[in-house]
Amino acid sequence: MHIFKRLEQYIAAVFKLGRIERIAKRADRAAAKNAARTEDIFEAMTHRLEELTGKLIEITQEQNAKSEDHKVWIKGRFAEQALHINKLSHRLDQFPRGHRSSGSKIGLPVPPSQSEELPEGLGLFLDTFYNRLENRFRGSREEILDRLRIYHTDVIDAVNRTGGKPVLDLACGRGEWLSLMRELGIEAIGVDINEVQIASAQDENLEAYHKDAFEALREAENESLSVISAHHFIEHISFPQLSWLVLEAQRALAPGGLLLLETPNPANLIVGSTNFYIDPTHKHPLPSQLLEILFETAGFGSVEIRYLHPGDNLAEMLSQPNINPEIAQLLFGPQDVAVLGQKSKSGSLS
Repeated sequence: MHIFKRLEQYIAAVFKLGRIERIAKRADRAAAKNAARTEDIFEAMTHRLEELTGKLIEITQEQNAKSEDHKVWIKGRFAEQALHINKLSHRLDQFPRGHRSSGSKIGLPVPPSQSEELPEGLGLFLDTFYNRLENRFRGSREEILDRLRIYHTDVIDAVNRTGGKPVLDLACGRGEWLSLMRELGIEAIGVDINEVQIASAQDENLEAYHKDAFEALREAENESLSVISAHHFIEHISFPQLSWLVLEAQRALAPGGLLLLETPNPANLIVGSTNFYIDPTHKHPLPSQLLEILFETAGFGSVEIRYLHPGDNLAEMLSQPNINPEIAQLLFGPQDVAVLGQKSKSGSLS
């Protein structure tokens, strides 16, 4: 009985061993198959990686080529701009020297005259109309004179810097500025093409002449004036004429002299959109930024911008609890702007 038991155990062990061997063989076959599949996947991934690397190299080379082309284009544009700037600088450097040369009064031709050829009688009618327009909307002679007193110190300083040279007022109108100069004991001449207003100035025994402003400025000797002023004149002329005026002022002013231009302030929305166009002879508003750059380009130093004459309603508007101060300034802020530029002591461009 014992022997049979041992034999049964032996046979069972043999069968188990056979099963284990079969399982091991199946595992070996599966491992071999998985290894083959893993190798295939690795080879495929390696191949794909090589393809992507090749594409990346190709794209990089294309981008580098484009980048080089772009660099060449940018360098070319910079070179063109540099050449253009050099030419402009050369022209600007050459012009003022010739413009201020002692042998001639002016380097530019005189721009078109202020006046137009009008039918007989119409010119006097328009002069009368414009005089009434100014009387109604600019204020009385006394009001204007009072506003102009803010320039007392500027004028006195310029006259002192230039050794007492006279003042030229362009488009002097009724002569308020000339009256102020007389108060200060300063020699001053004014010109205007409006016969009615010149007659009014002459009635005050002021040195005012019926003459074109451009002609008067052109006839001024080199470095002969301490101040050239124009109050509410430049908005009546074209920008080329304004540029001419600023350049001629640079010639006619003595070193240390002052160019003073006052004009309506277009930053005030009511002025820029409505009041400016009440006067039919106004051409276009002139922002202070434009005037500042114009002065600097012409060689004036110490350029100063002043915002003047806030609207009567500004203080009342600002006192209201729900009013935005910025909006109040835009609507009722300074109605005029002045630009003051000083000619350098050396008389050369700054």
